[in-house]
Amino acid sequence: MIQRLLLIATLSFIFIACGGDGVFTGKEIKFQVMNTDNCTQKGRNQFVYDLLKDSYLWSDKVKDLNVSQLNLTDTEFLDAYLFSAKDKYSFTITRKVYDEHFISGESKDFGYRMANYIDEHNVTKKRIRFVFPGSPADKAGIKRSDIIIKSADSGASLKIKDKNGQSRYVHLKEEGYAVNNVLYQEVYNNGEHKVGYFLFKSFVGPNLIRDLDSVFADFKAQGVSDLILDLRYNSGGLLDVAAHLGSLIGGENVKGHILQYNRYNEKYSQYNNKTYFSAIPRESLNLKRVFILTTDGTVSASESLINGLKASENGMEVVTIGMPTFGKQFGMHPMPYCDRVLFPIQLSDANSDGDGFSDGLQPTCKLQENFADDFMDINESLLSEALFYIQNGHCSR
Repeated sequence: MIQRLLLIATLSFIFIACGGDGVFTGKEIKFQVMNTDNCTQKGRNQFVYDLLKDSYLWSDKVKDLNVSQLNLTDTEFLDAYLFSAKDKYSFTITRKVYDEHFISGESKDFGYRMANYIDEHNVTKKRIRFVFPGSPADKAGIKRSDIIIKSADSGASLKIKDKNGQSRYVHLKEEGYAVNNVLYQEVYNNGEHKVGYFLFKSFVGPNLIRDLDSVFADFKAQGVSDLILDLRYNSGGLLDVAAHLGSLIGGENVKGHILQYNRYNEKYSQYNNKTYFSAIPRESLNLKRVFILTTDGTVSASESLINGLKASENGMEVVTIGMPTFGKQFGMHPMPYCDRVLFPIQLSDANSDGDGFSDGLQPTCKLQENFADDFMDINESLLSEALFYIQNGHCSR
């Protein structure tokens, strides 16, 4: 079976801790340990152990099996045998959660994410940093920048204050909603520059190629000369989607070039391969320079895209604005077993210069985002800095 390679990040909306991204490698990936028919708790855990000793990137670091631990829960058992010095990313989830996130592109929660911030009195408070369109939070009128004064019932009941100082209570109920990953599209006239901006939330979900092509077709029709790609909360996903997005950005500049080297453990080194930027889409902007907004929520596939575009053979200027990225330069194949799916780290990656990003990618212009301003607002700190750089050719400080 040909398996898709994933670079994602942990289960926080649905993932912030996995690591690599996905691409069809063009060859069959056949590990010795692929599945199990024994779906007792002991059988599932034995399968996880056998797989770690087989195709796990650090298979030689997996400790000897303690059979008394075979009755642990799936997550407890996995955590007990990971190579913790390097691996913060491998995880296991139910098949139901996997299908919802990777197949249907839906989620069922309140639909908002919070962040801590320091107020003018040096007091740590919580603020809404992201609301998913169509989610219960969105329908309740919750906005990025709203301050959370009180929270109860695991976040279902909130007292919030908006940026105008108005307070109100909000009661939310978990509901299913479609997760759109291509969001907040805008074009700005910035001096002599026509600047396209959009936020890309994840490299996982249905219709991503179609949606990305639509964004770039619109930018091309409007004569966009500069691009700001907002990856500040992009937790990763499929490497072939990253390759397509890179080709939409760079076009002729990345044609036939390597996005990433993928390297497996010694036992499966025959599967070591290269992921290439895809054929030039007709919607490509053929840019020699791109601006990318980053935070520590920029993970895995999004880091691979940045790292791949920066490679010297592309001759592109990649200006990153925000904070250092997460630093997850590892990939995985989803491994179904019984009613679960295991995501073990199975490969490491680097760009065509051999550069990785285990310590995160450092920004060109380092600054914190300002949660008080919404996406697409030209006063929002990261967007404002990118517009300044486009106009002036350097960071504002």
